[in-house]
Amino acid sequence: MLCMSYKKQTIAHFIGLSGIGGVQSNFIEYMRDIELHPSKYHHKVYTIGSIDAHYKYVDNVFDIRKISNLYKLMLDIVSQNVIVHFYNNLSSFKVVFFLALLPVRKLVVHERGTIWSQKSASWMAPRFVAWKAFIIISNSFATKTMLVKKMSISEAKIQVLHNGVSPLSNFDYINYYKKDNFIFYIGFIGRLDTPKGVHVLIEAMRYLINSNIRLIIAGSGILENSLKEQASDLENVSFIGRIMDPYSFLSDLDLLVVPSIREPLGNVCLEAGLCKTPVLATNIDGIPEIIEDGVTGELIDATDKILINLLDGAVPLPEFVVNPVNHKLQEPKQINSFLLAGKILELSKRPKRLARYAENLHEKVSKYFSISRYRSELHGIYHRLFFED
Repeated sequence: MLCMSYKKQTIAHFIGLSGIGGVQSNFIEYMRDIELHPSKYHHKVYTIGSIDAHYKYVDNVFDIRKISNLYKLMLDIVSQNVIVHFYNNLSSFKVVFFLALLPVRKLVVHERGTIWSQKSASWMAPRFVAWKAFIIISNSFATKTMLVKKMSISEAKIQVLHNGVSPLSNFDYINYYKKDNFIFYIGFIGRLDTPKGVHVLIEAMRYLINSNIRLIIAGSGILENSLKEQASDLENVSFIGRIMDPYSFLSDLDLLVVPSIREPLGNVCLEAGLCKTPVLATNIDGIPEIIEDGVTGELIDATDKILINLLDGAVPLPEFVVNPVNHKLQEPKQINSFLLAGKILELSKRPKRLARYAENLHEKVSKYFSISRYRSELHGIYHRLFFED
């Protein structure tokens, strides 16, 4: 045990890097941070499939489609000297089959939202993977609630670890409201898919056609063409596609709108906080763990039946979402578009209120949702697994 403390211990991360999302963004933030803060851990990364250009800088990524890399991952899984950290694989039947064949030693499973798409009747896969794992990390209390109440996974096996973000090195990003006084710019950034509720935001813009408010939508996804068709007659809505630098986009906004139907945490709210961009979001799932209504932003309850065309290949609507007030599972809803429009119009006339929200959110993100806090808590989990197993 004394000798082990003097040698590099290995962490093998298994994560999909083919698309941009909160999971990948937080992982890349962590990988950048450990380059700046060397520790006793040696890190290697496994993936399956192509690597998005956004992550090309990550070194030593092993694609397990290559048999030799798959064999290396199997050796790491059965090793007493390697922690294998899976990201968003709790519900995968392929992972179930894989783990069933191996004597798992030190497995960490990081759940960041896939459980919302899992049917409660399909409990076998997540329960089996949870049984195999040393610990389940959840990215929010809402995710923990979903695991416990939907899949009956023991609370004792779950530890909440909120995402972390790095402080911006370029101070020019910070939003000081030096905007065109005649136009109030609101924005959405993210994957254009079912859970994001962008169709509601576009519908809200119909009530604002005679105002000085403009909506800019950044991102791509399976619903992109459908959403563009919905907005084709609206001159106050524009699409700019996928962008590589979210911070420059966010810093140019007067208000970020997050109209999600479900949202395990809401990493974009953290990014907005770094830029001092105020946030208006749905009061659902993990969003209130970042946005406190009337303090760090404003929240709107989702009250209406969901009206969206579910295209083939789109993320299905969740069976349940988490009520952030009573922490119960409930049927998913969408925001009322008329009420959303009214709230956007109201906030556009309250610059001092928005400035207060922006400052408070920036302080909260900087003090608590830091990548250094994330790294410290995660390494605490690794330490326990190496020395208490």
